[in-house]
Amino acid sequence: MRRTTVVLPEPLHESLRLEAFQKRMSMATLIRMKLEWRPDRASVQSIEEIEDPLLAVAGLGSDGSLTRHLDADLYGEG
Repeated sequence: MRRTTVVLPEPLHESLRLEAFQKRMSMATLIRMKLEWRPDRASVQSIEEIEDPLLAVAGLGSDGSLTRHLDADLYGEG
Protein backbone atom coordinates (compact mmCIF):
# COMPACT_ATOMS: atom_id res chain seq x y z
CA MET A 1 0.00 0.00 0.00
CA ARG A 2 0.97 3.61 -0.50
CA ARG A 3 0.11 6.44 1.84
CA THR A 4 -1.47 9.61 0.48
CA THR A 5 -3.01 12.75 1.92
CA VAL A 6 -6.45 13.98 0.93
CA VAL A 7 -7.92 17.25 2.18
CA LEU A 8 -11.65 16.94 2.84
CA PRO A 9 -14.28 19.53 3.66
CA GLU A 10 -15.24 19.31 7.35
CA PRO A 11 -18.82 18.03 6.72
CA LEU A 12 -17.56 15.22 4.46
CA HIS A 13 -14.87 14.24 6.96
CA GLU A 14 -17.42 14.13 9.78
CA SER A 15 -19.82 12.07 7.67
CA LEU A 16 -17.09 9.53 6.89
CA ARG A 17 -15.97 9.46 10.53
CA LEU A 18 -19.50 8.73 11.73
CA GLU A 19 -20.10 6.05 9.08
CA ALA A 20 -16.80 4.35 9.93
CA PHE A 21 -17.68 4.42 13.63
CA GLN A 22 -21.13 2.95 12.99
CA LYS A 23 -19.67 0.18 10.83
CA ARG A 24 -16.89 -0.42 13.37
CA MET A 25 -14.06 0.07 10.90
CA SER A 26 -11.30 2.56 10.31
CA MET A 27 -11.90 5.60 8.13
CA ALA A 28 -9.05 4.44 5.88
CA THR A 29 -10.77 1.10 5.28
CA LEU A 30 -14.09 2.78 4.59
CA ILE A 31 -12.54 5.25 2.15
CA ARG A 32 -10.66 2.46 0.33
CA MET A 33 -13.89 0.46 0.04
CA LYS A 34 -15.77 3.46 -1.33
CA LEU A 35 -13.02 4.17 -3.86
CA GLU A 36 -12.85 0.54 -5.02
CA TRP A 37 -16.60 -0.19 -5.11
CA ARG A 38 -18.22 -0.40 -8.53
CA PRO A 39 -21.90 -1.30 -9.02
CA ASP A 40 -21.03 -3.28 -12.16
CA ARG A 41 -18.64 -5.63 -10.34
CA ALA A 42 -20.43 -8.97 -9.96
CA SER A 43 -18.22 -10.16 -7.11
CA VAL A 44 -19.20 -7.31 -4.77
CA GLN A 45 -22.86 -6.40 -4.35
CA SER A 46 -22.44 -3.60 -1.82
CA ILE A 47 -19.96 -1.94 0.47
CA GLU A 48 -21.68 -3.61 3.45
CA GLU A 49 -20.61 -7.04 2.15
CA ILE A 50 -16.92 -6.20 2.44
CA GLU A 51 -15.61 -7.09 5.88
CA ASP A 52 -13.02 -5.07 7.74
CA PRO A 53 -10.08 -7.34 8.63
CA LEU A 54 -9.75 -5.55 11.97
CA LEU A 55 -13.13 -6.92 13.04
CA ALA A 56 -11.63 -10.42 12.97
CA VAL A 57 -9.44 -9.48 15.94
CA ALA A 58 -11.82 -7.07 17.66
CA GLY A 59 -12.13 -7.97 21.32
CA LEU A 60 -9.19 -10.37 21.22
CA GLY A 61 -7.87 -10.58 24.75
CA SER A 62 -10.74 -8.57 26.23
CA ASP A 63 -10.91 -11.18 28.95
CA GLY A 64 -7.46 -10.08 30.15
CA SER A 65 -5.78 -13.29 29.02
CA LEU A 66 -3.10 -11.46 27.04
CA THR A 67 -1.92 -9.38 29.99
CA ARG A 68 -2.78 -11.57 32.97
CA HIS A 69 0.84 -12.67 33.54
CA LEU A 70 2.58 -9.72 31.91
CA ASP A 71 4.53 -8.54 34.98
CA ALA A 72 5.68 -12.06 35.81
CA ASP A 73 6.70 -12.73 32.21
CA LEU A 74 8.56 -9.44 31.82
CA TYR A 75 10.00 -8.88 35.27
CA GLY A 76 9.88 -12.28 36.94
CA GLU A 77 7.45 -10.95 39.53
CA GLY A 78 4.31 -12.50 40.83
